[in-house]
Amino acid sequence: MQSENKASDTVYRHLIQQLIGMICACYVMSCSGGGSQLGAVLSSADDNRDELLQVLEHYRNIPLKLEAARFLIANMPAHRTYVGKEIDSLKRMKKESIQQGRISDEIVTHWKSFDYSSSQVVKDIDVIKADILIENIDLAFEAWEKRSWSKQYSFEDFCEYVLPYRIGDEPLEKWRRIYYERYSPVLDSLYQGNDVVEAARVMANYLKEEGFTNHTDFNLPHLGALFLLENRVGYCRDNCDIATYVMRSLGIPITMDFYEMSPSYNSRHFWSALIDTTGLVVPFNYTEREIVRRPQEERKKGKVYRTCYGIQPEKYSGLYTDKEVPTFFRRPFMKDVSDEYFPESNVKLESNEVIDDHWGYLCVFTGTELQPIDISEFHGKKIEFANVEPGLIYFPAFRKAGKMQAFNYPFLLKEDSIEYFIPDTTRKRCVVLTRKYPIGRNPMFLGTAVGVKIEGANRKDFRDAELLCQVVDTPKINYNILFPTVQKKFRYVRYSAPEEKQIQVGEWYMYGIDTETAIAPEKIWANHPLSDIHKKILSLLTDDDWSSFYMSAVKGEQLIFDLGIPQILSHFILIPRNDDNYIHLGDRYELFYHGGIKGWISLGKQIAEGTELYYEGVPDGALLWLHNHTRGKEERCFYMKDGKQLFI
Repeated sequence: MQSENKASDTVYRHLIQQLIGMICACYVMSCSGGGSQLGAVLSSADDNRDELLQVLEHYRNIPLKLEAARFLIANMPAHRTYVGKEIDSLKRMKKESIQQGRISDEIVTHWKSFDYSSSQVVKDIDVIKADILIENIDLAFEAWEKRSWSKQYSFEDFCEYVLPYRIGDEPLEKWRRIYYERYSPVLDSLYQGNDVVEAARVMANYLKEEGFTNHTDFNLPHLGALFLLENRVGYCRDNCDIATYVMRSLGIPITMDFYEMSPSYNSRHFWSALIDTTGLVVPFNYTEREIVRRPQEERKKGKVYRTCYGIQPEKYSGLYTDKEVPTFFRRPFMKDVSDEYFPESNVKLESNEVIDDHWGYLCVFTGTELQPIDISEFHGKKIEFANVEPGLIYFPAFRKAGKMQAFNYPFLLKEDSIEYFIPDTTRKRCVVLTRKYPIGRNPMFLGTAVGVKIEGANRKDFRDAELLCQVVDTPKINYNILFPTVQKKFRYVRYSAPEEKQIQVGEWYMYGIDTETAIAPEKIWANHPLSDIHKKILSLLTDDDWSSFYMSAVKGEQLIFDLGIPQILSHFILIPRNDDNYIHLGDRYELFYHGGIKGWISLGKQIAEGTELYYEGVPDGALLWLHNHTRGKEERCFYMKDGKQLFI
């Protein structure tokens, strides 16, 4: 997601520059679309002004729809579409990937640096036609008034969560009627009650049955309603877009919430947010789990923001126009909704020195830098951040020379207290390190090796097979050496998965008793016909990339390796599917501890000679960071407790 974050920053930087003058004059505080704001928009519409006036004239005698039209037009500046042949080409590739299963590594590498923000910009205010707005408004009202739950919401809720004709920077299209005609009969057949959450639940389940192909290969703007209607492909933001189009077309109030950077993982994440009649938000992602009120969410968020159509009032006076503030916090269409997720969890901090800056930031560590996820104002040396998720590690910082610099020690925010990581340099100890990143789903991936059997034979049909070794427990790490129990010559080796499991292997090497290098088999085949793509990805077994992996198409697959000549085998190296964030032999590592205002302080470099690193002289109570200078990007801070690494 890093390249997409960079592109989004560029997009919003351009957007903010164009909006500063207008935002300085006034904000749209509600659906009234204030007169001065509306007048400024109409004045800037130039050749397209008549189209906007036509909409207002159309609803002159329909007060509520007129207010809706004023809301859409008053907030229209900077809503836009990105167009270009490159975007069209990449969307076609995404469409094709649904059938092909994946996009080739060559194509992904070729387009990796593509930045859609450099494409041609088409502003809504310059091109939108009256008929698009009129049809959108009429159909939004029609769907809204049809649903009994609409009476329990405000008109402002309707304007923000049902009415908008677009979500983000997708193509400008007439989508609402097409979605309504396709999905209204579905909802009517599945549910006719008054509970908006139940209505959303049955529709989300229906969408899940329609399928979704997850691909994060390319950096693109929002794909668009008509594209997604027929091509269910993309990443979390795209399936949220699908849910938004469907739900809004049916009069179900919905939006999209997100965190910019997880305090636990190096990514941002989007999810759908249903606005309940109770006033509470019901977060969900229809591809993952069923909608329920008060769901148990595993992902750590830190702070939560909402994508809005309407320009939002400044969180602090002067925020939008202060060019020293990071672009993220100057987004006029973004709203801090953390209070809807973790209320009454405010953080009061104090700087260890006088800060020559008005703004302070609450940051998370990405593995390379401090990334701010919240902003507040200093009052002397004191600062307070509202509605912060407990149970996570944060870094208090200010901006200096364009970079974040800590003004106090990092801390673990507990439910009722703050626990600072203050290194005690008078008390030091030796630590043993095995990873540089949270363990995540690795135990599950490593567990795919349990039950695997390795057999040797000299007959191609394995009628003389002998068991060489078997994996009986879940490996503790990714790099595993297996020693055969039989010392005799074999020409063929068979790697067999249990009947209920697929093969999932990152690397597989076989060594002869008289060889220092791995044996390159003359041929590899399976106990069933392999597809062309599976024949190709067999190369991943020996590509020296521990994070890439071969995954069989069927359960209980057996892979047979022809060694060419009978050989005595000394050992095997098995690396099950994993994230390659364990200690990688031969890589160069450096351990740091955080010294508060001094930042990260090195404890030395070393080359991994095994699957563990040993560091002497590590201060007690310190927050640590293990950096791999050789490879990889995924790194997080951790601390030691009872001799173990604890990532949060």
